[in-house]
Amino acid sequence: MHRIERAWRLVSTGLSFVLFGLGGLLMSVTAFPLLNLLVRDQAKRSALAQWLVHKTFRLHVLFMVMTGTIAVKIVGAEKLQQDRGTLIVANHPSLIDVVLLISVMKQAQCIVKADIWKNPFMRGVVAAAGYIRNDGDPEKLIEVCSGELAAGKNIVIFPEGSRTVPDVPVKLQRGVANIAVRAQAPIRLVSIACEPPSLMKGQKWYEIPPVRSCFTVTINDLVEIDGFMGKSTPSVAARRLNAYLAGQLMGVTGLD
Repeated sequence: MHRIERAWRLVSTGLSFVLFGLGGLLMSVTAFPLLNLLVRDQAKRSALAQWLVHKTFRLHVLFMVMTGTIAVKIVGAEKLQQDRGTLIVANHPSLIDVVLLISVMKQAQCIVKADIWKNPFMRGVVAAAGYIRNDGDPEKLIEVCSGELAAGKNIVIFPEGSRTVPDVPVKLQRGVANIAVRAQAPIRLVSIACEPPSLMKGQKWYEIPPVRSCFTVTINDLVEIDGFMGKSTPSVAARRLNAYLAGQLMGVTGLD
């Protein structure tokens, strides 16, 4: 029975990846072109596209849960509904972290690597949703993010820049702290845990654990940045904030 269950999870995992890619491609050639045609206002169009991405990701997570591919537990999702102009900062243990987060956020901005804009399955999605493109220019990225936060939009950021490497201390890119200090924006820290680990960095999609993985997404209280500012310069405040966030995320990932 155990072998049958694991074989089914292998099939359902592969099917989940196929459906995710095909879904992104289908939306890129149907729903989003229609939005571009019917909704002229860019802000409204992006908001509708982000809502559609949210609904699609929610459906995808439901599919994975219903098929027994994974189990998911969300704690404190209601906190996200009251956030405005907030940086949603999360650790990054697995490939599907952003899908889990966006599935519980009706509106959210994301910072997307430039390579994603070249992906035929995803470029239509990220373009329609008006996600922030990271071309490797830190100053431009901070400026764009500060403007979005000032407009009351929430931005999802994984400050490690890539998936967590198991048993390696967390090292954060300083961009998230610089954005928070520049924009005077609060931070909502999100803890993502996966037990047993699955879809980690360097792990193939078919290298599934012996039992079904359970993803627990915990929405924590706000981190106000005033306490990190004081009379310090922005660069010193950003270093302090970055060190604090690294310490919090190290606790999340279970590293000493």
